[in-house]
Amino acid sequence: MRCALFVLLLLGVLVPSARAQHAPATFAELVESAGTILAGRVLEVREEPHPQYPYLIVTRVTLAVERSFKGKSKGRSFTFFQIGGSKTFRPFHLPDYREGEEIVLFLYPESRYGLTSPVAGAAGKFRVLQDPQTKRRMVVNGFDNWGLFDGPLALSTAERALLTRHERGPIAYEALAALIARWASTSR
Repeated sequence: MRCALFVLLLLGVLVPSARAQHAPATFAELVESAGTILAGRVLEVREEPHPQYPYLIVTRVTLAVERSFKGKSKGRSFTFFQIGGSKTFRPFHLPDYREGEEIVLFLYPESRYGLTSPVAGAAGKFRVLQDPQTKRRMVVNGFDNWGLFDGPLALSTAERALLTRHERGPIAYEALAALIARWASTSR
């Protein structure tokens, strides 16, 4: 019985993110699939047994929320549980987290087991970096933003000018934040 429950739990968590194993997601797919989109700094990363299923190891991540774009982030911090850990089973396409790391996350809606993960795995977690020359904040996902702006997007003239020159690599945090804010407000 325990093994069957474990398999069902894994299927419920992994099936929505199976696409990440093959190709990165587009910006539109990230926004539409996300239940929560937020930016912040990782405060704590802990591997621990799932609260209801002690034989299942999860990674508990707590963020100091800088900005919430979509979903309900209660207060100034946000905690979520992702299946697996660094020393145990973790699907290869799910990202890891470091305390102090500044990130933008597109998270799937929480499962009935209280678990979530970034939309399309590494495509839904953006690291915030500082450009050494300009000192501007830049963002890049686990696919180096490759394919992020493929497909039809309803864009302003300024957004289109920015994105037509972009194939891959970091983009300005403020440009992505403005795009997320506009798109997230229409996809709720």
